Amino acid sequence: MKNNFLENNYKWINWVTVIDSWKKWKNIWIFAVTHWNEPVWIEIFKYLLEDFNLKNKILWWKIFLISVNIKWYKRYLESWEKNSFRFIDDNMNRISNQKFKKNSYEFWRFKELKNIFNEIDFAIDLHSVSKWDDLIWITDEKFLQNWKNFFDTDTILVDKIWDTWALIWEFIRTWKESYWLECWNHLWNQSFKNGKKNILNFLIYKKFICWKINLRKNINIFSFIEEIIPKSKNFKFFQNYRWFTEIKKWEKYWVDWNFNYLNNYWDNIFLWMASKKINYPDWCGFLFKKIF
Repeated sequence: MKNNFLENNYKWINWVTVIDSWKKWKNIWIFAVTHWNEPVWIEIFKYLLEDFNLKNKILWWKIFLISVNIKWYKRYLESWEKNSFRFIDDNMNRISNQKFKKNSYEFWRFKELKNIFNEIDFAIDLHSVSKWDDLIWITDEKFLQNWKNFFDTDTILVDKIWDTWALIWEFIRTWKESYWLECWNHLWNQSFKNGKKNILNFLIYKKFICWKINLRKNINIFSFIEEIIPKSKNFKFFQNYRWFTEIKKWEKYWVDWNFNYLNNYWDNIFLWMASKKINYPDWCGFLFKKIF
């Protein structure tokens, strides 16, 4: 099915759709397809524009729907191996404070989009995952107090995003309220339902539209501790850890160069996204502490 909104542009910047109430004050930037193999957000954009009819429901301000990395989207659609196509030259979510590469499509696209960053007051970066089935909001620690207002999710991860190279770092470093949403598996119908519900909740909470907010009562909140990066090709976990596995204090959880690593933190910790296949020297998991 053809999505005509992908042909839109704003100030000569391609793949940008703007819904304008013509009542000025705050603008929100909702951006998707930072990675090509996360197409559920194209369908959510289509839903917002065509089925939900966002143009006729917007009450205040301006909403930007940004398709970040569409240039080779057709290659993804024609591929049998959907996870093969994440980006062309560089991961768009890791370049925000790197030196410009003139031969990289992602660096040129990022430079182009930065021309309108100053118009944005709120930002949401939309993603999905290839293996897991949890619904996650990721936020910087300075915005955690908002979690009861619009998060309809299983899990909230809190991190110092201003200290990363993620795309929303560009907004958080200037104290603009920004979030990252993982809405389940790339191709599941439930991902579509999760994504559209949470985006609508945010638009309602910020008074862009008037509707009923649906919230989840029981939410697990974790705070980031550190990234797990192998020091050698001999790295391995002691077991097949699952989603947010609890690691007790002094428990062994991986070995590297015959050295056993123990949980020597102040309390029990949680291991998230433990990779089954170790690609040294890339990260292979994350450690968190539980807040709620």
